[in-house]
Amino acid sequence: MMAPSLVPQAPVNDLWARAAAELSDDDKRNINFNRPDKLNILAELHEAAEKSRQRSMESRWTYTRKSGETVIVRDVFEKIVRWIDMFKQVGDVAVRYDPAYASLPWAGIRLVLQIAVNDSNKLGLVVEGLARIAELICRLTVTEALYLQGTSKAVKELERAVVKLYANILGYLSKAKQYLEQGTAKRMFKSAVLTKTQFDSGLNDIRTAENDVDRCMALADRNESVNNYTKLTDLLTRIDAPLRRMDNDLNNIHDDLQACRRAEIVRWLSPEPYIQHHKQATRDILTGTGQWLLSDTVFKEWKDDSTSSILWLHGIPGSGKSKLVSIAIEDALKRFKAGDSPQPVFFYCSRNPAEPARSDPNAIFASLARQLSCLEPGKPLLRPTVELFKKKEEEGFASGLLQMDESLTLVLQLIAQYPLTTIIIDAMDECNPRKRHELLKALEQIIRDSSSLVKIFVSSRNDQDIVLRLQHYPNLEIDSRRNGDDIARFVKNQTEQLIQDGELLQYSTSQVEMKKLIVDEVIKGATGMFRWASMQLQYLCSFDLDADIKSSLGRLPPDLHTLYAELYEMLSTKPGKVQAIVFKNVLRWLLCAQRTLKTEEFLCAVSMDPQSGKSVSLASKDLVLKICNNFIVFDSQLDTFRFAHLSVREFLEQRPAYNNSTINALAAEICLWTLLSTSSNFATEELLLQLGWHTNTSQARLGKLRIYADIYWAAHCKSARGERSSGRLKMALKHILSGGGEASSSITQWNDRLWRGLLSVRWLVEARWDVRMALEDTVPTANSALFAGLLIACAFDFEEYIEDMVGRAVLTIQCVNTQGRSPLHVAARNGSCASLSRLLEQDRQYIEITEGVVKAAAGNRRSGKEVMALLLNRRGADVRITEEVVKAAAGNWSSGKEVMALLLDQQEVNIQIIEQVIVLIIKSFNKNIVILLFNRQEADVQITKKVVKAAIEN
Repeated sequence: MMAPSLVPQAPVNDLWARAAAELSDDDKRNINFNRPDKLNILAELHEAAEKSRQRSMESRWTYTRKSGETVIVRDVFEKIVRWIDMFKQVGDVAVRYDPAYASLPWAGIRLVLQIAVNDSNKLGLVVEGLARIAELICRLTVTEALYLQGTSKAVKELERAVVKLYANILGYLSKAKQYLEQGTAKRMFKSAVLTKTQFDSGLNDIRTAENDVDRCMALADRNESVNNYTKLTDLLTRIDAPLRRMDNDLNNIHDDLQACRRAEIVRWLSPEPYIQHHKQATRDILTGTGQWLLSDTVFKEWKDDSTSSILWLHGIPGSGKSKLVSIAIEDALKRFKAGDSPQPVFFYCSRNPAEPARSDPNAIFASLARQLSCLEPGKPLLRPTVELFKKKEEEGFASGLLQMDESLTLVLQLIAQYPLTTIIIDAMDECNPRKRHELLKALEQIIRDSSSLVKIFVSSRNDQDIVLRLQHYPNLEIDSRRNGDDIARFVKNQTEQLIQDGELLQYSTSQVEMKKLIVDEVIKGATGMFRWASMQLQYLCSFDLDADIKSSLGRLPPDLHTLYAELYEMLSTKPGKVQAIVFKNVLRWLLCAQRTLKTEEFLCAVSMDPQSGKSVSLASKDLVLKICNNFIVFDSQLDTFRFAHLSVREFLEQRPAYNNSTINALAAEICLWTLLSTSSNFATEELLLQLGWHTNTSQARLGKLRIYADIYWAAHCKSARGERSSGRLKMALKHILSGGGEASSSITQWNDRLWRGLLSVRWLVEARWDVRMALEDTVPTANSALFAGLLIACAFDFEEYIEDMVGRAVLTIQCVNTQGRSPLHVAARNGSCASLSRLLEQDRQYIEITEGVVKAAAGNRRSGKEVMALLLNRRGADVRITEEVVKAAAGNWSSGKEVMALLLDQQEVNIQIIEQVIVLIIKSFNKNIVILLFNRQEADVQITKKVVKAAIEN
């Protein structure tokens, strides 16, 4: 029988030796406790761990836990190295503690690591456990120095618990070494049992013993008289701090680009002002709020764990999710500024037609790619971004936006440059419901495919599709138990502020008692909703007498919708007809504006009343905010107004008076009023009188809205739909469209401004791409000026005017815009299906289906399938499917697959998919069409060397 290794006689204060004495003989044989060079063990382990860290970083080493999570091995070794360095510092400070005492567990870690490091399967079993043990060695060394200096019963109980924990650690290391030293066949045979019972169970025993130590520490007092007490407590704080995950080489990157070239590439990636969105989100955050999130165990584990993962923050409307997200971003930025981690990348989603990119997954990922492209704004760009831009430039596509697959590929390439990437996305529920599955799938692909550590933090409501996708990830639900203290602080602060501003309790006869009553009742009723509390306080400001306030407090509306309804009724029926009109105009414009309006533009727009033909002067934004009483807020970062919360938009969208057609009709009338006022044409002046729109409205004031009106009047008319068929809007629109050919007409003057505007940088920035594309199609040639209205009708789908205009046109075929496009081509390019249908009903000799028309249909991203189906169903015999048409479908990311399917379904047409087209499709990353072509027997797909090369390169 083999004799056990000798265990050294344990000094009274050597708890590791006492723990070793409690081990079984079998465990004692598996760790060499009698090495004479105890003090060298730490240096050897540090060197081995550092080499392993470097190796894992170069090989992008990962492994998968049984739970399915992917562990980034580099990050685990970063932790081991950190704890070794930290232990050296502990030994320097704790002068009464002999570091050689802890040579036992460090020796065990070194032996286990030495066996496992060359076998990824072995390493995956033990490396995280070794990192956790290394942390415990540091933490418990400080605990010994701070707590185990007395003789009290509590100290002795803590000492017993520490020895028990030490014994569990040594036992785990012994069993790990024993198991890993077995032959491969024997280990595989035993793995089903040993892995479960001796690794997982061993770590569970350590966790149980650790909990017992924590319990005993809570009962024992720190010995504040111990030497270096302050340094020891500081070390304990640093042990609890997150791991430093920063690559200093990132600061030494050079891109050899001039600042203007760098700015051009950044703008190409994404123009979204994400920094301003964050600054606006952090406004009015009370000091101390949101700390429950940063200290939450789930949040801290998400930050500290060495696995790439998603943390989902969710809750009811108005519970403060966006504020918490901004706090999380600030926490990550603080780590970046301290040099401990790379800068976080983030995006605030928003459902707002004035900012369509904020709900578009493609634009969201493009913004993430932009932020990841450099360590911080203004710094050199990383190589993947520069190379992609140059490639796009060579191919002639540098003017277009990246598609989702391209952005995702770039993001993954950029993430590989960082030791840690933190991605934070707020309000995912406000992302386009039809597209947000793309965003969720892309985020999951990042987690799955990234070889560097990625931490993703998202917030949303509990929308069902998001719940189904994210419920299996770590998550935090906001409720009154979590944010109750924050809401109480908020209510007290807001109540005090409203009283100081003279808006609440101004005439109270018992202000102190009433203030307490209000605070208590609002806090009690809030049930986790900041928005509800805020609106209740604003509601109470409408009462002057204590008795009325008490009565209102007794029947506070239980939900936001009811509260909004009461407030809306009160504000919309207040004395003052003009004020009520302004109130409703503000809400309508915020619902339908096509871009964010600057303050001067907004004040001009909401002060105009097409029904009465009058315009009032609004002195300041403060007056608008007062009239709308907390329904809206002012965004000082971007100089614009917004709804105070998404729930306001949702409330209004449910009211018939704010349906999409009605609100756009109002905006269209105001834009047309502005447009018509620029003309000195007699017929126009007569129309203005007939409509009751004052011609003496200040031109200076109208000028503030003119650029917006010039760009978006037709888009608002299009969205007005049925409202175009009667009243002022019908009269004004008909006048505009029928005025072509006269130099003094409104449409001719608008066309002149349009031509100049399309060449200007300001219009390029302000006009949405789809509206800009339509506007480009409305500029007629000199010979076609008479038919300018027809081009507008085809571009914006005013189908009710098509037949009359075509009937009046003797030679419609001669009507083309400055790009040489016919009305049919314009309708196909802009997806104007109703107008297209009307045109196809006309005489064939005037409505020719050219290759350009079919190509425009194939490339239409918004409605290519519908347009192509219409052409094929109505005039299939006239539709020629050429190589250029197939190329256009290949470049169509949104509906190219459906368009290609329609083309392939044409029995009478034999489509030859040639080498050049296949290469183009592959280079465009349009995998959906590639799969379709290879699966369809009708397509003659030729796999050549060029095709294979393109596939490999991309």
